[in-house]
Amino acid sequence: RAGQMKMSPMALGLLAAACSMATFGLFCVKNVKSAVRSSRALPMASMRIHARLNRLSPSYGARNVFQRATVFSADAPPAEAKDKAEEEEPEPLPVEEFARVELRTGKIVEVWPHPEADKLWCEKIDVGEEEPRQILSGLREFYSEEEMKDKMVVVVANLKKSKLRGMESTGMVLCASNDAHDKVELLVLPEGTEIGERVSLSSFDTSSTPPANAKKKGNSLWRAVAPFMRMNDDGVATYNGIPLVTSAGEIKAPSLKDCTVG
Repeated sequence: RAGQMKMSPMALGLLAAACSMATFGLFCVKNVKSAVRSSRALPMASMRIHARLNRLSPSYGARNVFQRATVFSADAPPAEAKDKAEEEEPEPLPVEEFARVELRTGKIVEVWPHPEADKLWCEKIDVGEEEPRQILSGLREFYSEEEMKDKMVVVVANLKKSKLRGMESTGMVLCASNDAHDKVELLVLPEGTEIGERVSLSSFDTSSTPPANAKKKGNSLWRAVAPFMRMNDDGVATYNGIPLVTSAGEIKAPSLKDCTVG
């Protein structure tokens, strides 16, 4: 009839083929999305689907859909590998990093009981600064007030300020402790140690290493080195097996050996 466009048999055949491919493409796209999201299709199956989709016209979004699908179906780390990573032992920091922990020698010049905590001593400790530091220690069940007074101690001096039962503490006194934590001893400094000395390692002098910023890095750095702070079999305080020393010699404990320091 007039105005009706005539098409050759070949053209009609091509049009029919194009419609079939379009229908098949939309079907595949819809089912790939569903399969990937619900069952995390196996990589080989995804590759076969990819090969079929690649034969479709990109105008139907087949390539883009597959690219998104492969992101969804990427193999997640096995649960066992994740658990194994979580259980891995921490590695000791190199001595150059340990040196950024500010361990200083000090003298307890004043001590009194915490008014609201029966396990805490409040101490004023001279670490060579203009004013003594106020530090709180959970040592009342192990040391009397008379035993604490005038003791020379090792202080972790670049920890972030904290409050313990309402009172500020600006550091931590290091002690040796057995595993049951029913025996705790203050570390003993060698005779002749000066107040305010940086504690070093026998193999590395820390005095020229700037300590880490207490507010930004001090606590996290201490947590990283703490697992490797121990008394050795000779009763010497060590980091990763290396003795802690002052200018006068090695730092020890009165009797504890092969135990933690903290």
